[in-house]
Amino acid sequence: MPNLLIIAICLVAILLAAIAARRLRLKKEAEQLSTKLHRIPSFESNRINEERRFAISTCDERFFIDIATDLEACFANCYITFLQEKEFSRYYTDYYKEADALVPQLKAFGIEPSEAVVKLIRDFKNIGKLVRLHNQQVIQNSLDRHKLFFDHCLKYPLDKQQRRSIVSEEDNCLVVSSAGSGKTSSIVGKVKYLIEIKKVDPTRILLISYTNKAAAELTERMGIEGLRGYTFHKLALDLIGQQTGNKPSICDNTDALFVKIYRELLADSRFRKHAVEYFVDYQSNEADWEKRKNERRQQLSEQKDMRLKALLPDMDGKQIYVRSEQEQKICFVLSSLGVQFRYEEPYEYPVADAMHSQYKPDFSIHFERDGKPQRLYLEHFGVDEHGLVPAWFAKDRNISYEEANQKYNDGIAWKRAAHEKFGTRLITTSSVDFYRSDIRETLKQLLLDAGVPLQERTDVELYSMVLPEGSKQEKAFIRLIATFVTLLKSSCRSLKDVLKQTNEADDRRSEFVVKNIFRPVYERYAEALRSSGQIDFTDAILQATELCRATHPVSYEYIIVDEFQDISVDRYNFLKALREGNPPAKLYCVGDDWQSIYRFSGSDMALFNNFAAFFGPTEINKIETTYRFGEPLVGLSARFIQRNTAQIKKNIRPFSEQRKTELSFQAYDRNSYCNVIGQLIASIPADKSVFLLGRYSFDDYYLSFMYKSVKEGNRFYYIIGGRKVEFLTVHKSKGLEAAYVILLQCNKDTYGFPSLVSDDPSLQYVLTASDCFPYGEERRLFYVAITRAKIKTWVFYDARFPSVFVDEFLSPEKVTVESYTKHPNANKRWTRRADQFLLTLHREGKSIRYIAEKMGRSQTSIVMRLGKLESRK
Repeated sequence: MPNLLIIAICLVAILLAAIAARRLRLKKEAEQLSTKLHRIPSFESNRINEERRFAISTCDERFFIDIATDLEACFANCYITFLQEKEFSRYYTDYYKEADALVPQLKAFGIEPSEAVVKLIRDFKNIGKLVRLHNQQVIQNSLDRHKLFFDHCLKYPLDKQQRRSIVSEEDNCLVVSSAGSGKTSSIVGKVKYLIEIKKVDPTRILLISYTNKAAAELTERMGIEGLRGYTFHKLALDLIGQQTGNKPSICDNTDALFVKIYRELLADSRFRKHAVEYFVDYQSNEADWEKRKNERRQQLSEQKDMRLKALLPDMDGKQIYVRSEQEQKICFVLSSLGVQFRYEEPYEYPVADAMHSQYKPDFSIHFERDGKPQRLYLEHFGVDEHGLVPAWFAKDRNISYEEANQKYNDGIAWKRAAHEKFGTRLITTSSVDFYRSDIRETLKQLLLDAGVPLQERTDVELYSMVLPEGSKQEKAFIRLIATFVTLLKSSCRSLKDVLKQTNEADDRRSEFVVKNIFRPVYERYAEALRSSGQIDFTDAILQATELCRATHPVSYEYIIVDEFQDISVDRYNFLKALREGNPPAKLYCVGDDWQSIYRFSGSDMALFNNFAAFFGPTEINKIETTYRFGEPLVGLSARFIQRNTAQIKKNIRPFSEQRKTELSFQAYDRNSYCNVIGQLIASIPADKSVFLLGRYSFDDYYLSFMYKSVKEGNRFYYIIGGRKVEFLTVHKSKGLEAAYVILLQCNKDTYGFPSLVSDDPSLQYVLTASDCFPYGEERRLFYVAITRAKIKTWVFYDARFPSVFVDEFLSPEKVTVESYTKHPNANKRWTRRADQFLLTLHREGKSIRYIAEKMGRSQTSIVMRLGKLESRK
């Protein structure tokens, strides 16, 4: 027992000795760390050369007091950028880690760390806060010190937010503006501040805007020698010319070149055949209400029949509206075979009875034999090889499948009986003919067997029938091709990338269009530019970007970009290449995401809304005071645009509480439309400016019948009540203002506001991603329209068809999710996955309405797709 006690005492003694030894070592380490901290060279001295560092040490300067003191000493009266903050933190990171690891050990042994160690840890953790406090003071000092400058650098004093954005010294500064908030004034103020206060050489400042007019205006307002505003294109061309000694020749009429190439390609029978095939088999079908003013845009048609438009007219030249895609194809086949026919022409004998109205066969075919008129009837039955109708047929009529088959087949029998009774000739096709044979060959044989003379159209004739040269349809088709090529280049993608995507998406339609229509034109276009020694504007940006990356030919201290919400991928890459240097140029970008309305030209709103992700750490400043309009328009327009949560939140306010701007909604009917506008304009004082704005360039159609128009340069006017009133599209009105604005045609219509016109599905592979909010870009465009006025905006809408935007203001209780749903054919692709999901829901017995809501499509679209899928079985 005594031996055990002795052993225990020895162990305790050894343990105490070890603890004491460890404690001594920790105290020594703590003292060494404290001494080390006192000998840390300041952040600034660490960055100077060795000679300077040696001189400092020989003067026995005290290198380190604490992080806060060092930060203030190193950046006295200077703004600390995110990059500098990162460098500063990195400099002290190793010391912090050593101290942070040691302190818990010291406390475990009852040793108090020195004040220097404790302060180092505390200050290191608070570097971000210290920097923010430092920068706030620097900014405030600058604002106070240069108050007179900001009061007088322009004709009027700059507001607080404008001043705050101007004094920013962050490497990346995004200024989020708003309508009428004086963004141009902020840019002018920034440039003058840099030159007059910061003494920056004007040649070291690059100023970029989006249009020649805006660039020229900025240059003129600056009035500073050595400084000029550029467009991206002008800058690219000048840069290429200066660096290569050979300024590129620009193709200044690419539209004409696309037309020329398209015409040349039509000589190729394969291309011509593919063009016709696009319209026959691949053009997205649109129900007629979606087109109700497309045909009547010149004639004010208001047809609302829920049918599909045939590609070609009947024998009388009348447009045909059929009931199914298969009937639509039959119309084209009959026309291509030179057959004269009418659709649903009343049967030549009266057959109406108590159960049936007068019979109207699907197709009445007219021809002559031996000089005598003949008539052959063609019925197309929507049944499979077993004589059964598709399952959707019953669902759509809310009857059982057995009842549906009985009813449909009774109708077939009645029609056959009528022909047998009166001895008229009938030929028939069914849905199965579309899947088991070539419907063209099937019909051709049926017609020949019936003795119908055929005059088959050649590919050239078919093309001229489908797309007459110079027609609106052909021009729109060429414009689609040109748009694809332009967007492909500006998105910095290749045809190979796009075709890979279409293949992965199992998008056969887009794959066909890209491969057989777009690609031949694109390749011929590139070759035409090459052989003529020319480039287009997108080429200029792409070439200048590569030149900057390879040789870094320019060096700027500041790059200032106006209208940044319109930035595209190719311009973004150019901008990144332009700023490269040591150090890189500081960016000052100004724009309004609420007015981002050029997606169709390649602008990518993500580059604005996620600025820091693309350019690095960013200071965001907002300028939210509008100098154009007042309440209630300020509040109404802000609430309207901010319903889209993708838009940056802003607190817009008028510069004066006394400024009032009204927003009024005016219902109209066609008979009084022009007179009401005339009365409104007559009520406006003669010295006040007025804009007539339209979503489309043809929205002034009604006005053109009553009022005389005059064109002066690029401006278009109507003479109303003895005064000239300018008409513009909303896109062209951006950046402009008038005392009064009349916004036309805000109706629920294909060409209404919002527009229901959908992009061709193939463009989705080259367009930038749109935000998910319904009509996101149309909402921004509407915001632009209603915020042009200083005194009052009138929104005109058809009393029968107010658009969803009008309803949001006047009848918000009527607005539902369905209100934002586009019509059946919004060109939404049917993928294999979508088809499988549709069939699953259908087999589960879900209603057509339920499926439509679940899949985000119209009920008509669901019914048509089900019919197509069922008939494939």
